[in-house]
Formats: sequence, structure tokens, C-alpha cells
Amino acid sequence: MKKTKQNSVLVSGSEKRTALASPLRLEIMGLFTSPDPLAIADMARLMGRSAGSLYHHVGLLEKAGLLKRTGTRPKGKRHEALFLPVAKRIELDASSGGEEAVNHAVKTIAAAFRMVERDLAAALISDKSVLKGPQRNVFATRMHMLTTPKTLAQINKHIKAIEDLVSKEVSQMPLPTSKDQHISLTLALLPLKGRGQNFPTKGE
Repeated sequence: MKKTKQNSVLVSGSEKRTALASPLRLEIMGLFTSPDPLAIADMARLMGRSAGSLYHHVGLLEKAGLLKRTGTRPKGKRHEALFLPVAKRIELDASSGGEEAVNHAVKTIAAAFRMVERDLAAALISDKSVLKGPQRNVFATRMHMLTTPKTLAQINKHIKAIEDLVSKEVSQMPLPTSKDQHISLTLALLPLKGRGQNFPTKGE
């Protein structure tokens, strides 16, 4: 697992990739929306699960080097471990490792989109959903286009701006107020294989 700039790590190796290729473990990693560490009891409360159902998954993430112990806190007559991600940003390295790396990357993103499917179903029947206006918290779309290099660069510029905004919010998040809410944001920008290959180009 290589460290990159901006307090992020690049995940490589079968064990680390396998640890991320699970919707439940991705959800655990997504719980860390503030600089504060979490105990397994905290994770269970946030996820609406029993703590016993999470020990195995947290152990796998720790063994894979994606979560680290940052101390303990008293709990009754014993102490419970506190965890944080090893970096603010975890990135998958699909450029090395051949077919295995590609397959793990696909499984991980597929797990993320299974979470989107579940969250969307819950959002559409929630009385907390806002579908219009500046406080909209439910939106999903899929768009196809033939793009120029200039427009593609602009799209990536906006994606980077969204990433920077979210990263800044996470790093500076104070104690939450009653108006704050947890949201998920999942983006995918992909070339469409075989699309437009038979169209004439300029000069033809």
C-alpha cells in the first residue's frame, strides 16, 4: 500500500483489495466522516447492527492495513479499542497486478453501487428526502455523450472540485448540529467501449 500526496494511500495487493470488495466493509470505511476515532460499538450504533456482527470485518480491515488502532477508552471494567482509517483517502491501484487487480477493482466499485441501490430505495420512501432546491439530497442520473477533449477536461475539473469540497468538509467538520445530515455521493466516469467507432471524423 503506497502513500500518495494529500494524505491518501494507494491500495495494492490481493489482501487489501479483497478487504475492500465488500459492501459491509465499504460501509464501515465510510463511517469515518470526522477526525474522531470510532469504537466498534460506535460503528454498530451508526449502522444499526450488533457489535458482534462487525468484529470480523473490522479485524479484516485492520489486518489489511486499512484501519489502525489509535488508542482505547474505558467501557465498564474494560477498555475498548478505537480505530481510524490509515489515511483520509483510500485509492485502488488497478494499474498494476494484472487481471486480478482489475477484477478486485470491479468488485469493489460494484459493491459501492449495490450500496447506492440500497440507499436509493430507502431514500425514496424516507420523509427526510428532499427532491428539489438547494438542499436537495436525492439525485440520480446516467448520461451518455460524445465529448471533446476540452469538455472532458472541464468535467474532470468539476469532479475534482467536488472531491476537494467533500475532503475539506470532512477534515473541518465540527460537532454536528440538528440540521446536518449524512449523505453518500457515488460518481463514475467511464469510456463506453465500441460507441461511436463507426462515426466519420473531421477530415474523412
